[in-house]
Amino acid sequence: MIGDRLKKLRDKHTQEDIAQYLGISRSRYSHYENERSEPDNKTLNKLADFFDVSTDYLLGREGECDTKKNKTKHQTELIPPLLDSFFQELKEAPKEQQELLIKFWDIIKSEYSIKNN
Repeated sequence: MIGDRLKKLRDKHTQEDIAQYLGISRSRYSHYENERSEPDNKTLNKLADFFDVSTDYLLGREGECDTKKNKTKHQTELIPPLLDSFFQELKEAPKEQQELLIKFWDIIKSEYSIKNN
């Protein structure tokens, strides 16, 4: 049951994309889709968060969901967990720190641009 639902929800993402988000190997994720193994509770919760569905849905305890309504949170671009937590901290940081980071980022971009021209 969970494998079929994961395949259906995966849509345009690759197994590698989702495995990277979960912090596991692609082959391990493939085992979930092919029902050779089941995700632990922590991974199951991450999958539910990623696909924006309930764990009950993934486990087959709820009926069908409208996958068009339940687009993944990272539909257009996957954000690695490290950057995701960084962005969360950045949103909560004082304005002065945010402005300083923007200045640093501008310096990094200009240095990279100089090196690659």
